[in-house]
Amino acid sequence: MSTTSQSLLAELDSALVEAPAPWRRVALRRIIDLFRSGAQSFTGEQLELFDEVIGRLIKSADRALLAEASKSLATLETGPIKVLGTLARHSDLTVCGPILEEAVALPDEDLIAIADTSRLDPKLLTKIANRPQLSEAITNILIKRGTPAIQRKILDNLNARVSEEGFARLVSAVNGDKTFAAAIAARQDLPAELRVWLDRVLSE
Repeated sequence: MSTTSQSLLAELDSALVEAPAPWRRVALRRIIDLFRSGAQSFTGEQLELFDEVIGRLIKSADRALLAEASKSLATLETGPIKVLGTLARHSDLTVCGPILEEAVALPDEDLIAIADTSRLDPKLLTKIANRPQLSEAITNILIKRGTPAIQRKILDNLNARVSEEGFARLVSAVNGDKTFAAAIAARQDLPAELRVWLDRVLSE
């Protein structure tokens, strides 16, 4: 980060010490609006600066304002990565939900870390499973930790990539459920050796 950017952040830190809550709310909304208006054209340094500024402003924001910020940022193809990660880890579903479900700018590493956390609320896994596209690394965790409904959601999403390990885990969970077996068999990317086993189950 350049000296100019560091100087701006230092000035912001000083201003925030005395800034009243109403000023912080207005500032956060205006900065997010400004970011949304030009996110696709910002340089890497500009994106980093916005990330730092928004990150400072959300620290003192209440739940309602955080939920508002989450909805505004979740729909962007280019987002403030650190801020998205912070919002995605928030304990309130109204705050983290839009990011987990929609934010394409949120790295897979964040989603995997969140999904693989112990004692995770199943509702969070459902939000992640609702994403239009899912990588193998993410579906591996969802299949391992998710409910049958989440597993079925993944199977029905043709843009959700499933690894051989993931398919093997799904097949092992069939337990005579022919409807579930048929959903697995409908996937064109199902490994051939597992398809043979499923065909045998479905023919019984």
